[in-house]
Amino acid sequence: MAAKKFYGYYLRGNQIALIEEDIDDDGRWKSPVSAVADGLEIEYAYSPRYFIDETEDKNTAIDTYVSTGGLLKIIDQGDDDYSASPESLSDGSYIVLKKAGRFNGLHKVKAAGTGYITLYTKFSGSATVQASFEETIDLYYNVDVLNDEFDTIDIPEYLAKALVYYVKAKIMEDTMQIEQKEYFMAEFRGLLEEYESSRIWGARIVQSGQNAIK
Repeated sequence: MAAKKFYGYYLRGNQIALIEEDIDDDGRWKSPVSAVADGLEIEYAYSPRYFIDETEDKNTAIDTYVSTGGLLKIIDQGDDDYSASPESLSDGSYIVLKKAGRFNGLHKVKAAGTGYITLYTKFSGSATVQASFEETIDLYYNVDVLNDEFDTIDIPEYLAKALVYYVKAKIMEDTMQIEQKEYFMAEFRGLLEEYESSRIWGARIVQSGQNAIK
């Protein structure tokens, strides 16, 4: 019979790390050293820094890239004018690249024109030899970035109420009203626990207590 394996995790910032219990070493935890096939599921909540408003709004003409002034410049061999409609990119705009290898993700635009987009993304490659992307990349240009107090955070309404308590707790902490701070933190944790409990799968079984009427 195969020995049981026990796994745990810890959080650091927005990163999650899996660890495995070492039964033969006083119950200590370590990085997993054995493969796990078809038996490990991770469910997590991700709060993105941006949203692609219209996923069908994308360009697939970009095919090469170079370095210009230490920044990444992406290029197509056609005559698409990225400063004109529909992309309408300019200094301060944002794009999202997918299927672009190490350049996947959100990028801020420095300049755009016919056949090119220069990004604020640092890149120290060749300034003269254009490197080709391995796939046909998807460039999304209708992107909303969380960058000021007018942005809407996409979280469930229940968690929005918890967030209000958390902010109030931090305000109380800054003004040294510790008793009020602890009250708001207790409300915050209570709503958070109720939300997490609502996400548990499976049937709920209720048992009567020892002194209940039978």
